[in-house]
Amino acid sequence: MQYDYIIAGTGAAGLSLAFHMANSALKNKKVLLIDRENKQKNDRTWCFWQKETSPYEEIIFHQWKNIFFRSKTFTATIPIEPYRYKMIRGEDFYRFTQNFIRKHTAYEFLQAEIKSFDKEQNAVFTSQGNFQANWIFDGTWLFSENFARKRGYYYFYQHFKGWFVETPTATFEPDTMYYMDFAVPQKAGEVRFGYVLPFSQTRALIEFTIFSDNLLSEQAYLTELKNYVENILKITNYTIYDEEFGIIPMFDSGFGEQISEKIIPIGTKAGAAKSSTGFAFDRIQRQSKKIVADLLAGKAPKMHKYSYKYHLYDSALLNVIARNRLPSEEVFARMFAKHPHSRIFRFLDEESSFWKDDLPIMAKMPWKPFISAIVENLKR
Repeated sequence: MQYDYIIAGTGAAGLSLAFHMANSALKNKKVLLIDRENKQKNDRTWCFWQKETSPYEEIIFHQWKNIFFRSKTFTATIPIEPYRYKMIRGEDFYRFTQNFIRKHTAYEFLQAEIKSFDKEQNAVFTSQGNFQANWIFDGTWLFSENFARKRGYYYFYQHFKGWFVETPTATFEPDTMYYMDFAVPQKAGEVRFGYVLPFSQTRALIEFTIFSDNLLSEQAYLTELKNYVENILKITNYTIYDEEFGIIPMFDSGFGEQISEKIIPIGTKAGAAKSSTGFAFDRIQRQSKKIVADLLAGKAPKMHKYSYKYHLYDSALLNVIARNRLPSEEVFARMFAKHPHSRIFRFLDEESSFWKDDLPIMAKMPWKPFISAIVENLKR
C-alpha cells in the first residue's frame, strides 16, 4: 500500500513528528505510523528547560523554578527565571499526541514488528505486510551494546535508576529540583550524581545517574540509589510506589548514515540525544519542526545535522571525562559557579554566541585539559 509518509517507530521522535505534521497543512496527507507496541505505558519521563510556552503545556506533569547544585567546591540553589525546568510523563505524552493525531487527521496506526527497510522500493517490511511511501522517517533506534565502534570516538551512556517515593512527612521543596548532586561517591573516568524531581512536599522521583562507557549490574544501581536516598539525602522513612530505569546514548560519532535519500533517520537515530548531556526531547521538537518546514516548502528533508562547533565542544568534554584530565565534578561546578544560568542554558541548547557565551565559559575553565582533549580528538 502506498502512503505519502511512513513514520517507523512511535516513541518521542515519531509521535512528535506526526503531531507537528497534524498541526500543519500536512494533516491531509496519507500517513502511516508503525510500532511494535501500542504506546500507553508510563515507561519514561522527559525533562527540558524552557522560557516559552510548550505545545505540550497541558500535559506538563510538574515544573520547577529553582535548581539545586551541590559539589565539594560549590553548592547553591539557583533561581532560573524566566526559564522553567519541565517534566512530561511518557503515558501523558503518548495519550495526548495520539488523541490529537486521531482527532485532526486520518493518519493510520499499525501495530507490527518492523523487520527491515528497502531503499530500492522505498518500503518498510513488517510482520503485517509491506508498505511504501514517498518519504520514510525512521525512529527505530533500540539500545544495544553490540555495535561497531569507530576508532577515535566516545561511546558514553547516560544510565540511571530511579525511585518514585512517598514520605509520611514534608520532605521536599516542590519548587526546587536537584539538577546535579555530586555528593554521591565519584569514580575516575565517569560522571556520577544524584537527581531529584519533587512533585510535592511528600512525593518525588529520586535517581542515581551515571555518564560512562559501561553499564552496571542491577544490584549496583540499587545499592548506589539506596545509599543516595538514605545516607546522603537522609530519607529513611519512605515508600517506593514506582520506579524507572533508562539508558540514553551520548555518542559523539553519530548513529549511522542515511541509507537512502528517501529514508530519513529521526530522533535518537539522528543524534537528537546531545552527546555531552543526554538531553533529547527539546532537540526532537526542533528536528520535527525542521522536517515539517522542509516538506511544506517542497524541499527534500534530510537527516538533521548539528553544529560542528558544538560537536567539538561535546567531544572535548567526553575526552576530558574519559581520560580523567579533570574531575567532572569540577567541570560542572565551575560552570554553575561562574556563570548566569541563562548563559549555561544557551550554551547547552546550542544557541550561544561565541563571544558573549562560549568564550567566557571557556575562560573560566582550566585550559590545558580541554586543549589537550581537542588536539587529541582532532588527531584521532
